[in-house]
Amino acid sequence: MATPPSEKTLELKVGVFVIAGLAVLAALVVQFGRVGEGFKTYYALTVRFPDASGLLKGSDVLLAGAKIGRVSGGPRLAPGQGVEVPLRIYDYVKIPAGSKFTVGSSGLLGDRFVAVTMPPGQPTAFLQKNIMIEGTRETGLDDLTREGGFLVSDLRGTVQNVNTTVTRLNEQALSPDNMQNLKASVEHLSEATAALAESSKKINGVIEKADATMGSAKKAADDVQVAIVDARKTIQAATQVIQEATSGKGLLPALLSNQELAKDLRALVSNLRAHGILFYRDSAAKAEARVPAERSQTPVPRKTGGR
Repeated sequence: MATPPSEKTLELKVGVFVIAGLAVLAALVVQFGRVGEGFKTYYALTVRFPDASGLLKGSDVLLAGAKIGRVSGGPRLAPGQGVEVPLRIYDYVKIPAGSKFTVGSSGLLGDRFVAVTMPPGQPTAFLQKNIMIEGTRETGLDDLTREGGFLVSDLRGTVQNVNTTVTRLNEQALSPDNMQNLKASVEHLSEATAALAESSKKINGVIEKADATMGSAKKAADDVQVAIVDARKTIQAATQVIQEATSGKGLLPALLSNQELAKDLRALVSNLRAHGILFYRDSAAKAEARVPAERSQTPVPRKTGGR
């Protein structure tokens, strides 16, 4: 029995639609899957990381969030310290020299990838193919977990040391004997403080008396100073009087330097005492003249010698 033409047309349409769907699916697979990368060209770079934990073969290489390649192999030990990670970068992507390669992650639990951070400014040079680059690693959840484990271990050791210290403190420093000694020391200190306060009161009285004594001594010293000043003035006045009496003018210097005038003054005083002003006469001169005459008439005794 022959197939009607309408059915043949429907089968043809269905076949064309299936083929078109498969073609679109293949294009999507090529565009968004790993198959499409096989048609692209790459150049190789090797990055040395101190730690590339979580970074696997096929992980993405991102530049400012855009995929520019992938990790072509798993991390392998490098001579010395760290690991080396091979990268395949799209041939049309030029990475500026001085760019920073970092092992990042999509969140704390996300997959690892290699992030490339370009240096600021306009690039003047670019990385060459097949070279070795030093990279760094960002802190992720596993790093925090590992550091938290180290921190917990250190914390346990610290707590153990604190417990040991507290135990020694309770057994040694805070023992009953030491506490009794401390109590006795506090009591002695209290007694010494009370005695010191009493002594301070006595010292205050002594200081007050000493202040009064010092005030009296200061006043006496001031009086002595005034007396010394007065004595100096008196001595200067006496010195001036003596100088005027010996070398100045007037009756006193004349009496001190002229013997005849002094003799006449004595005679005047003697006559006034003997006769007064009304019956005044010069008897002192006659008496003085009589004395030499009597001296001349007095016989001189002779010395007699015996055999």
